[in-house]
Amino acid sequence: MTDLQHLFGINAQSHVDTVHPRELAWPEAFGPAELAFLSDMAFEAPGHERGAVAYVAKELAQLAEIERHVSAVLTYVMAEMQAHAVPLSSGFALHDALSCFAAEELHHANMFYRYVRLLSGQDFGQPDNLFSQRVALYQGDDSPFVKLAALCASAYVGESVITVFERRAHALDPGRRHFFTQLLHAHGLDEARHVQTDHFVFEQVVPTFTLAERRRMQQILEATEALNAEVALRFQAHAQQTFGLDYTAGNRGHAVQLQLTQTFRRLVWGAPAAPGAPWPALRRVDDAMDDAGRRLIESFSASAVVHHAAGARHG
Repeated sequence: MTDLQHLFGINAQSHVDTVHPRELAWPEAFGPAELAFLSDMAFEAPGHERGAVAYVAKELAQLAEIERHVSAVLTYVMAEMQAHAVPLSSGFALHDALSCFAAEELHHANMFYRYVRLLSGQDFGQPDNLFSQRVALYQGDDSPFVKLAALCASAYVGESVITVFERRAHALDPGRRHFFTQLLHAHGLDEARHVQTDHFVFEQVVPTFTLAERRRMQQILEATEALNAEVALRFQAHAQQTFGLDYTAGNRGHAVQLQLTQTFRRLVWGAPAAPGAPWPALRRVDDAMDDAGRRLIESFSASAVVHHAAGARHG
C-alpha cells in the first residue's frame, strides 16, 4: 500500500464511524445527574456543580473556536494546494482527507456550542476570539504544506488532551448514561481519524521540508500557540465573570489538563538541539511517552495510551 492509499483509507468508514450533532438525543435542559457527573469529572467530588459548569462551558466554547479555526485554515490549504503540482497532492487522497477533517471540525464546533448553551443557560460566546488574527497567520505566501504541518502540530496536542478526557469519561461512565460522555464519544470517533491524518503529516510531509521550511513551520506554530493562549485567557476571564467564581480552585481536571498540555508539547515537538535550531522530527505522542507521562494519563483516565491503534476504538 502506498502512502497516499493509506491516507485515503483513513476515512474509508468516516460515513459510518461518526455521529452527526443532530443524531444525539439533546434534552431540553440538563438535570442534577448530568451536573453531578461533571463535578466528579472535574473535581472528583460532589458539590462542585457550579464550578464544573463554568469549567466545562469555558473549555468547550474555547475548543469550538479552535475547531472553527482549524476548519478555516484547512480550506485555505486545500485551495492553495492546487497551485502545487507535487506527488503528495496528486489525485484525490489528500484533498479527501482534509475535506473530511475540515467538515467534521465544524460539526464539533456546532456540537460543543450547543452543549455549552444548554449547560450554561445562555449564549456563552466570546466576541473577542481573535479569529481574523489566527487565520491571518496562514494567509501568507508560505507553502500550503508548511501551513498544514504547523496547523496539525498545534491541533494534535489539543486532540490528544481531549482524548485523555474522553477516556476518563468512559472510565467513570462506561455505559455512557451521561450526555457529556456521549458528546465526547461522538467527538472522539472523528478525532481518531484526524489524529491519523496528523501522523501522516508528521511522517510523510514534514520530512520533505527544507531547513527554511521547517523553521517557518515552527514560527507559524509558535504564533498560533501564542494567539490560542490569549484566546484561552479571554475565555477564562469571561467564565469567571459570568459565573462569579474561580473554577480552577480544587479542580483536578483543570490541573491535569495543564500538565497534559505541557507534557504533550514537549513529547511531540521535542526541543531544538541549540538555540535557533529547528525542532527535531514531530513525534506521535504515544511513541514519545515517558514513564512520568504514562503514569499521569493512566491515573487520570485508566488508560495507559492516549491514542489507540487504528481501528481499535473502545465502546
